[in-house]
This record gives sequence, structure tokens and C-alpha cells, in this order.
Amino acid sequence: MSSRVSLAVLLVFVVTAASAADRYVSDELSINLRRGPGNDYRITQLLDAGEPVTVIETGDGWTHVRTEGGSDGWVLTRFLSNEPAARTQLAEMRERVAELEQSNASLREELSEALEGSSELGSLKEELIAENKSLKQELSQIKEASANAIRINRENQEFREQILSMESEVERLRHENQALQSRRDGMKVGAIILLAGVLLGLVLPLFRRRSRNSWDSI
Repeated sequence: MSSRVSLAVLLVFVVTAASAADRYVSDELSINLRRGPGNDYRITQLLDAGEPVTVIETGDGWTHVRTEGGSDGWVLTRFLSNEPAARTQLAEMRERVAELEQSNASLREELSEALEGSSELGSLKEELIAENKSLKQELSQIKEASANAIRINRENQEFREQILSMESEVERLRHENQALQSRRDGMKVGAIILLAGVLLGLVLPLFRRRSRNSWDSI
């Protein structure tokens, strides 16, 4: 039983929610908001043209509505429209046009600033291009100087190796000269000794002959 009651309440809620919708008072000067669905009911409020209302339920030629102020009542359905009143739409369009004009002015200002910034960017671009060219030239000079430094360093290394080789050769030749000097000194001594021997060989026989002759004369 309780489940059936809950289902019935849910259906009523769905129907009520489905029937709730926004409507607008049509372009009449004003319409009567009554307590019930009929001209016999008392008027509680006058609704101006274009005023939005929320539909609660719809009856036979009458619609139960609620105003933005929270009042509810019944109005003739024929005085309600699905679209806002023309003057309301016109006011909204004018407001929208004003917003667009203001937005357009802002966009024009932004465009002007962008154009000025573009000019500045053009100048900055030229400066950067010139600076880039200068840096490339400087880099090329640095590379050339580095290549020269490497070449000079390689040549210096080769010169050092040649100097070391020449120093080794000089040291070898000095040792050879010392050896030759020693041999030459030895040969000189030998020659002197040989010459002395030869001289002694020639002189001693002469002394012997003189001695013999001296003894013979006695």
C-alpha cells in the first residue's frame, strides 16, 4: 500500500514538474492575477506586460502561475506568451548592442595596441637579427682563432719533439767526439812512443860505435 502511495506522489511530482515552465505576460498593458481560475475570483495583483512568470499548472483557459516576487494566482492562458514581450526583447537587444559596441571599442583599442606592439616587435626583430649576425661573425672568428691556436699548439709540439730529437742527436755526437778524442790522444801517445823507439834505435848504435872507437884508440 505504501509503495502505491509513494508511486502516486512521485507521478504527481513528475506531472507538476513537467508542467512548470517559464512564460511571459503578452504585450497587453497589464493582466489580472486572480485567486482562482475564473473571473469570479478576486484580483490580487496586476501583472505588467513582459513580466516573467512560472507556470504551475494549466486548467480550462486559465493558468496557475507564480511571479518572481513569490505571489501565485491564476491568469487567462491567452495572455501568456512563450517569448518575452517585444519591448522587453527590444530593451535586451539594445543592452546587447551596447555591450557589443563596448566590446567592439575594446577590440579596436586592443588592435591598435597590437599594431603598435607589432611595430615595436618589428624593430626588436631587426635588432635581434643584427645581433645574431654579429654573434655569428664573432663565433666564426672564435672558431678561426681556436683552429689557429690548435694548429700553433700542434706545431709547437712538433718543434718540441724535433728539439728533443736534436738534443739527443747532439748528446750522441758529443759522446762519439769524446770517444774519438780519447782514441786520438791514445794514438798520439803511441806515435810518440814509436817515434822515441825509432830514435833510440838510431841513436844507440851511434853511441856504441863511438865507445868502441874510443877504446880502440887507447
